[in-house]
Formats: sequence, structure tokens, C-alpha cells
Amino acid sequence: MTDFNFIPDYYSKVKLSHFSPSQCNLPNDVWLHNYIFRDKNWRSQRTMNPNVHAGNAAQEGVNYYIFNSHNDDDPIAAAKKHATKLFKKSKIYFHGDQLEQWEVCNELIPMCVENGLDALTEIEFFTQSSTTEEYCQFQIPGIEVKTEGKTDLLTKNYAIELKTKWKRRGAVKKDGTRSWNKVTLPKEPDWNYLCQCAFYHFATKKPVYLIYHTGFEKGSYKIFHKDNCEKMRPEFLKYCLEHFQMVQTVRQNLLEISSSPRELAKYIQPDFSSFYWNDLSDEEMEEARSLWIK
Repeated sequence: MTDFNFIPDYYSKVKLSHFSPSQCNLPNDVWLHNYIFRDKNWRSQRTMNPNVHAGNAAQEGVNYYIFNSHNDDDPIAAAKKHATKLFKKSKIYFHGDQLEQWEVCNELIPMCVENGLDALTEIEFFTQSSTTEEYCQFQIPGIEVKTEGKTDLLTKNYAIELKTKWKRRGAVKKDGTRSWNKVTLPKEPDWNYLCQCAFYHFATKKPVYLIYHTGFEKGSYKIFHKDNCEKMRPEFLKYCLEHFQMVQTVRQNLLEISSSPRELAKYIQPDFSSFYWNDLSDEEMEEARSLWIK
């Protein structure tokens, strides 16, 4: 991404140089808080929930196998160890219920990495020349800044999005311990993931494989692509990209009105019951609410 991109003043005033798939998948109220009210430093330092850390660690384990495990006697074991080692660094952030959730994720990570590698084997990824986290960008019509993102994996023939699923908190059992329930692999892709796949399809001009993998048991993964899922075909992905266009158009119009988060909050209804707000501290939550309360 070496091309010079002109950034209009009304984007520069809020230090926003581009959109991204993750931005576009946020509700407007959360986007306003995370990207206009807060800054890049806040976003980089915020503590996400254990599932997010576990997903990132599993991704890094898969990447380790692909790019760094050639000299290991047991590459799969080395990849699992690498992922687990990275995940353990996040333990210090969690307490109480979240620490319990962290412990559950920690047990699942090795198998999650193995299932991710098995899924890649099934789509013959290891016969391709590949890279990882390839930057790409796309100019959505009518939007004055580009949309930018990084593919999880990219070959000369297709792009790959890797998504993980983790156990969900269940009821407390008679002995006082909590049960944890397996999450069913989806019958079709989640809408937000479809929109991400749409961006990568049009940005790379390649088909996209969407892979869900878990650590529940061996073989617990699912692969979606244009040949087995109608919604992964170019026609439907175009529909998803049009959704991003509508989201970005509304936000561009808002930024043309004002660069003040409190002024923009007048045009956006908040929904603090949404799970998107769950990772904020009590103090941060009060600050967020103050955008809408005088």
C-alpha cells in the first residue's frame, strides 16, 4: 500500500484515514465511541475478552506451522505450543468469570490449531504458494477514503478467512462448578463474516474460503466456499459489499456534519444492551454514556 491517498479534511479532523471490515461490522453507536470519541492508542491498548485472545493465539499457531516450523521435529506440536504460549500471556488481564472463561479456552487451543491445519489440508492449501496477513484495499464507490484490511492467508488462487468458536458459559452444577457448552458450527456463514469475505473477494479479486475451527474434538471444523455455499458466490458477496457501502455512506455523511462526537451522538441512537459494550470498564462505560446524556 504505497500509493498516496488524499484524505478529506472531515476525515482528517477525526484522525480517520480509512475504513476497515471490522469498523463496518460495528453498530453506529459503537463505531462513534471506538473510532471518533476514542483514539488509536485507546483501541490498541484495550483488553478484549478471552475468546478474542484465544482466536488470535490459534491464528498465530496456524501461522507458526506454515512459516516457522520447518526445523521442528513435530511441527504440529510446535504450532500448538506456540499458540498456547502466546495465549498464556493474556492471563494477567482476567479475573473472576473471565478468568474461568480463559481457563476453558486454554484447554481448547491445541485442538483448535490442529483443526485449523486439518481444514487447510482439506482445501489443499499446502500445495499453494502462500503468504499471511496480506494487506489489501478497495475503493468503495462514493466513499472518499479506501477500505483496508489484512487477509488471514492468501495464495495465488484464493484468500482464506479463519474464524474460531469457543465454549459458552452454561449453568452452575449441583457441585458448584460451572458447565461449559459447545457451540454448534453454523449451517451457513455469519452475516458479519460474509461481509468481511466480500471485501477480501473484491479487494484481492480471488475466491474466498471461510473456515470455522474449534477445539472441541478432532474434526470440529467447517469450510464454506462458492461451490458449497450460495452466499459465498460473487453475486451474494456483491450484495454484502453494498451493505458496507451503505454503512460507510451514512458515516461519511455524519462526518461531513461535524467532527464532534457529542454533536454526532445526536443523530445516533445507542443500544447499551448490545454485547459490543461488554468489554468496557465501569469508568469507560460511564464516559460512553456521557456522549448521549448532558
